[in-house]
This record gives sequence, C-alpha cells and structure tokens, in this order.
Amino acid sequence: MKVLKYPVVPIILLLAAGIATGSYINSTSNVLYIYTIVAFIIFITTYWFSFKTLLPKPYFTISTGFLAFIIGMLVFSLHYPPNHATHYTHLLTNKETPLIKGYISERIKPNDFNEKYYFKIQSINKQHATGKLLVTVPKNDYSHSLNAGDIIIIYETPKLVTKIGNPHQFDYAAYMEKQNVFHQIKLKNNYIEVGQIKNFDYYTEYFRNILINSFEKHNYSPQVMNVIKALLLGQRQDMDKDINQDYIDAGVIHILAISGLHIGILFYILRLLLKPLNHFSKRGRLLQLLITLTFLWIFAIIAGLSASIVRAVVMFSFVSIGLYFNRNANIFNSIAVSMLVLLLVKPAFLFDVGFQLSYAAVFAIVWMQPLYRKIKVSRYKAVNYFIDIVVISLVAQLGVLPLSLYYFSQFPILFPIANIVAIPLVTIALILGIIVLALNFIYSDLALLVGKFLSLLVEFMNSFINCIASFKNFVIKDIPFTLLLTISFYTIIAFGVLWGFKKEYKRMIALLCAVVVFQIIYTTTKWQADNNEAFVIFNNYNNSLAAHKQHNSITFYTNDGMALENRNIKAYAKGSFTDSITILPLQNTLYYMEHKILVIDSLGIYNRAIQPDILVLAKSPKINLERLLDTISPKVIIADATNYKSYITRWKATCRKKKIPFHATAEKGSYIIK
Repeated sequence: MKVLKYPVVPIILLLAAGIATGSYINSTSNVLYIYTIVAFIIFITTYWFSFKTLLPKPYFTISTGFLAFIIGMLVFSLHYPPNHATHYTHLLTNKETPLIKGYISERIKPNDFNEKYYFKIQSINKQHATGKLLVTVPKNDYSHSLNAGDIIIIYETPKLVTKIGNPHQFDYAAYMEKQNVFHQIKLKNNYIEVGQIKNFDYYTEYFRNILINSFEKHNYSPQVMNVIKALLLGQRQDMDKDINQDYIDAGVIHILAISGLHIGILFYILRLLLKPLNHFSKRGRLLQLLITLTFLWIFAIIAGLSASIVRAVVMFSFVSIGLYFNRNANIFNSIAVSMLVLLLVKPAFLFDVGFQLSYAAVFAIVWMQPLYRKIKVSRYKAVNYFIDIVVISLVAQLGVLPLSLYYFSQFPILFPIANIVAIPLVTIALILGIIVLALNFIYSDLALLVGKFLSLLVEFMNSFINCIASFKNFVIKDIPFTLLLTISFYTIIAFGVLWGFKKEYKRMIALLCAVVVFQIIYTTTKWQADNNEAFVIFNNYNNSLAAHKQHNSITFYTNDGMALENRNIKAYAKGSFTDSITILPLQNTLYYMEHKILVIDSLGIYNRAIQPDILVLAKSPKINLERLLDTISPKVIIADATNYKSYITRWKATCRKKKIPFHATAEKGSYIIK
C-alpha cells in the first residue's frame, strides 16, 4: 500500500516537520511572513507551469511541500506565546516584585509534595497581560482546594520551571515549555482570592464535578472510583500510584487514557441508538449527525480536551460527516485531516507524547490492515474476535514500540495477554459506566444496582492487571534508546511492512540496509558512551550522590541505603548504556584525574592539610565558609541539593565576595567534570 500517494498525508508530514523546526529555530513572525509569501508565489508559479507541460514535472510537488513546511514554521511562531507583545515575560522586570492577577484554569497531576494548577494571567501590575503559569500549593499547607475560575492576585516574581538537571533524566522544564508554560510560582502567603470568573474553564470543571459527585451514593472505594473517573471523564490526577504502575507494567495504560478506543465505543453506541432516525429520510440522517457530533464534543469538553480525546473526536467527526454524505473517504486522509485541524489550532500538540503515541498506533493499525485481516484461525466469530484483539494489539504495540522505548524505556512482554482480557472488560465497563451515570440523575435505585456490577467489574479488572504486572521478570525496564535509534527503528518497521505487502528483491535489500544502519547507529552510540569518562555530582535531594563513569562501568558514591532504587542512578546508568554499577560509601575525599575533591557534610569535619580543587558542601554543615576558603583555597565550590536554601544563599554571597565560582545543584543542576 503506497501511503504517500494520498496527497494530504505528505503535506501534513511536512507541516509537522515545519512546526518541529520552528520550535528549535523560533524565527520572528515578520521573517516567516516573507518566507510564506515567497513560498506561495513559487507554489502559484509552478502550479501554472504544470498545465503548460505535457509530462508532469517535480517542481510543483516540491513547491507544495516547501509551502507546507514554511506554513508549519509560521503556525508555530504565531501560536508561540512569547512572540505576542502582551505576553507576561515582556512585562517582568528585575527592579520590583510584580502584582499578578489571573485565574485558575485547570488542575493537573500533583506530585508527592504539591498540588499543581495552570494559572492564566490577566494582568501584570494592572497592565493587560497574557500567558500561563504553573502554580503549586504545598500539600502540608493545603487548607482548601482551588477550582477552575478562581481569580487570584499574586505578589511574587515568577521563577523558571525547576529543572531536575541530572544527566539522561526526564526534563520536566522542557516538557512544560512544550505546553507553553515557562515559569512557576509557589502559593503560600503571597496571594489572595478575590472572586471567581465563570468562563469556559469554570463551566467545564463545574459540570464535570456534578457528574463525579453523582457517584458518591455508590460509596465506591478510591481505587474503583479513580478508575471510573479515568474511563468516563479522563481524570487521572488522583490515580493510585500502584494501580497506575500496574497498568503501565501490563502494557494496558492506554485503556485509562480516553482515546480512539473509548470514542470508538461511544460512536458505535450512538450509531446503534440513533439508527431509527435513518427512516426519516435526509432530515433524520442530519439529526443523527448533529446529535452524534454534539454528544462527542460535549464528552470531549467534559473530559478536559486532552490531546488524545480531541484527536479521536475530530477523527470520528470527519467519519460521521463522511457517512452522512455517503462518502467512504480514504481513512489515511481522515487521519491526516484530523491531524491538520489539531496542529493548526494548537501546534504544541505535536510535542505531546500521548498525541504521538495515539497517531502512531492508529496509523499502524490502518496501514497494516491488509496484512492482519487475512488471519482467520476459526470459523467461529467469537474466536476470531479475540484473535483480532490480540493481533490489533500487537500491531498497535509495534506502531508505538520505538516511541515507547524512547520515552518510557520499558517493554511489557505480557501485553497481548493483558489486552485480550482488558479491552473487552473496559468496553463493558465504559458502557455500564455511561448507564450508571445517566441513572444517577434518573433512577437512583436502579443506578445502585447496576453500579454494583460496575464496581465488581472494575475490581476484577484491577486484580487481573495486578496479576499480570506481578510477573516483574516479563517487564523489560531501563532500556537505553536515543532519538536516532527511534528514527532508524521506524525505518526498519516501514521497510518490513512494505516487504510484507510485496515481497520484492529491492524491498528486501532496503529492509536489510535499514537493519544494518540501525546496528551501526547502536554500535556507534554504545562506543561513544563507553569511551566517555566523567565525574558527576548529582542534584539529589535526600542524600549526596556522586558518580565516576569510566569506560563501560560506573562507580556511585552515596550513603543511601536504597541506592539501587534511586531514579538518578537508574537514569544515568541507562543513558550511559551500561549495567555495570558499583555502589560505594561517600568519603570526605575523592579523586578524579588531576582533581582532588573534598566533601564536607553536616559534621563539618575535614582535613586542613588537604588543598582541594573542588569543595562539595552537603547536608548544611555549620561552618564559617569565608575562613574555610582562606584555609584550603579551592578553585570551585559546589553545594548539592541536601543543603538548606538559606545556607546556599549565604554561601553564594561569600563566594561572590571571594570571586570563587559557586555552583548550587538545586539551581543549576548537576556538576559534571570531564
């Protein structure tokens, strides 16, 4: 099947490439306007000349692709908030603490210490401003929850979103930047609530809470209720960590994120319920279309308009419209057009992991359909139904495998077994959940009865997933995988599928070449990692942590009794392509090449005779730093993340006075000596 023969597909791919390029280059809109005009003139010119030639020339195709690429860059630039004159970053100064007014727009997933919200800015020092901040509220100071629409005035200078700053670890700051969030503020005694704005965000949360509260009469356990909230309303913020990890390890986390699976089920139910309207000629079919589109979009709004649900609803909207006009539009074009609409409205969707995984899975299922549709192992429909679930699950997993390895570094081997049971269960659970939700407002007694079946079903599903996830040896974790390996892996899959369609010699050679390229990239990457030597002082909060990487082995220095569970150690070992790890106690004196490193901890004990090149301060030692510097004269001072912030501030001032470089890992990330 020649996917690229469908004209919308390559255009969307080039548009996406333009958006990705724009995110790195970030040219000004004025420059891109000029490029777009030039590209459009070239496009019109080549289009006109294409009618003048007997044989088609590639110029028009090239100009179309170039125009799509430039439009992608322009779309990103137009949607990039700091490019707007009213963005709050243009109004912040270092001279005074700003007075920021805005409102809570959405609650997002909290961590162990803080509740988190998106905060949309209305004004800075009473001057109109736009933009979005991440605001956090410490859980130990959490007197009451904040809600969408709550208007807040904050007297605080926004700080850049905190970077973890350790090698090969997930960069939360970069992730938030892709969501157009660049700064954060911790709410404590620096804000007041002054009212509420009843806008789109307010009513979305308000109606969602009404639906959630309607389940209170069932007295579900938190584990059951949180799964129901995830399935029906896309709310996973309060999901139990252990249950969430079970679904990840079993390879079925996708059933908890509202996506094409859930929307497809709803679409099928709606088509079934509204089928009698087809008997009322064209008006009945139009009414069916309007009801379907209205229900799907209301459901998407209530569920929070996440990337996955919007993608699915947009796609099924195009399918609905196509069915209304009795046009069996090509599925690739439907996928591409839905992607086009999303990227034009919000180009940041391109960087959303769920968005990427969703499209990769859908594309794989549709593209490989001619291959797996031939598989019929039984004359019984029920048997073939379960076989289809397994095969489609395998195809979808193949489509997302390179991305899964790149983002999550793990592969659940038992995912086919988990999916063959979980997908039918989640289908029944979704149908029962919608019925119970409706009955909560219509007939409470019947709702309680049906709700018991729903509870039992969710409990069984959680238990089954937990059983599958308990086989830890069947979950391959901490797999090192780079972006270049991801691209080359997709190349292997693409040529493999093409060879499956048509077993030609040229395609076989192309597949073998792709495999060789993948091996070369992996070997080169591993060789570079093995020949890289470094000494790292980590940004680790609970215990001081240092590492000496030498060839294909790493020696970690720490006094942490649970060091092997430390995510910084796992991430560094994975990113270094090694599993040869040694854990040693952290001593006061360390050596790396010609560098002598002195570590002073809370005891404040050190050898005055040592003249270190690098001084590491850990666990807030009570020392007179100025006198210490006069005694041992280090070249660099490093304060790791185990120190009090007040101490770090004082030490920084002392080092500035003494003109000695000072590095605080909590502010700048890990310190690497090469």
